[in-house]
Amino acid sequence: QRILMRGQAATRCIWEALAMGEERAVKNMDLSAFDWHSSHDSFGSPLHAILFGKLIVSHDEESDTNELNNGFDDLINADHAERNARLELLRFAMRSGADPHIVAPKQCDVSRWWGGERGGDSMKPISFAGRSAFECLLAAKRSIKLKTQDPSDDADWTDELKAVDEAVDILSRPCCTSPTVPVHEDVVATWETVLDDSSFADVTIRVVPATGSDSPCRGITNGGSVQDNLEDASLDVVEVRAHSAVLGAASSVLKAMLSTQGMKEGAQRAIEVTDTSVQTVRLLLSLVYTGSIWATGSDEEEPSFATLLQALDLAHRWQLLHVVQLLEQAGARRIDAETFEAAYDVALRLELPKLLAACRSFATAPKMLSKARLAARGNASTVTAAVRADLEALLNFEGDGSAASNAGTGHATKRRRRLL
Repeated sequence: QRILMRGQAATRCIWEALAMGEERAVKNMDLSAFDWHSSHDSFGSPLHAILFGKLIVSHDEESDTNELNNGFDDLINADHAERNARLELLRFAMRSGADPHIVAPKQCDVSRWWGGERGGDSMKPISFAGRSAFECLLAAKRSIKLKTQDPSDDADWTDELKAVDEAVDILSRPCCTSPTVPVHEDVVATWETVLDDSSFADVTIRVVPATGSDSPCRGITNGGSVQDNLEDASLDVVEVRAHSAVLGAASSVLKAMLSTQGMKEGAQRAIEVTDTSVQTVRLLLSLVYTGSIWATGSDEEEPSFATLLQALDLAHRWQLLHVVQLLEQAGARRIDAETFEAAYDVALRLELPKLLAACRSFATAPKMLSKARLAARGNASTVTAAVRADLEALLNFEGDGSAASNAGTGHATKRRRRLL
């Protein structure tokens, strides 16, 4: 009982320190048992606490002045030093696995606005219940931007908007939030050997190459135009060997396919994959077996973005959940002007929050607004209806503040590996 109470007290201290922006204290605490994906009736989520302080206060904590935030302050009200501490704490929380899409509980049914003597009474308040920290942050930005557009308001909100913009960048930046464990290199090498050795493989994956228009990542190529991509693709069916025990352990979908004699895959011990490339399947298997991609010698190259998106589509279809996470994070890091439309489509279709957040963030960057507006109007041939609709809602949201968010014999050559 005493140990339990001590643990509960320690957890309360962590929440309080997060809400007060105590960066050094939080980093010095024992966070091994703290759940960065948790929610709290008074603080929302860990990211709510860092950004907005304590949302719900007890009667003895209540203050008559909203701006004081009952002694907890927040990112917007904080002074320069505390603001920087909160932003660094936000980065630390994201690296620790905090999720910006965890919503605040219904108990956090409270609104907040800013300004006080600067005319805050006329500022549009934001609410927290049922909304994620990211949504609340964007709502706060809209509220402040609307206030700056008020001709009767002469207050300077430059520093506040700069801090909010930096926080938005931190939350929208993809990061690896999946739990990881250190693995000895020889363990990965063993699984590479298993993948390469077809003598014990008992499943054949027949790969029928993509034909272009039916590809799940149409409009994205392996480094060139769509036509170049088609010319480079082989139309021959390629067979790749794998192990049913590994595939079944990684995917309940594949396990069902291969263990059911009434299904063609189970009876023939073969899986046919259409409209994709052999490079896609090999990338997928490398991630299933080793969690990394690899190459021999010095010819190592990143998988093309088309290959990555095809692998993401196939991993999602087969419910290879850890592979989906790896590929989603890798794709989000590689969004640029040539890839964001196809990535946007995949993110919407497969409902991938990290990839979608990266696409939306890229689309609303100043250098991309013109292209995004053209795409929203249907002036880009590769933009799907779903992307066009989301872009239109997103750009309206940016413009007027309306809501829209949401891996034989002799010595083997040593391979160099890397994570995606």
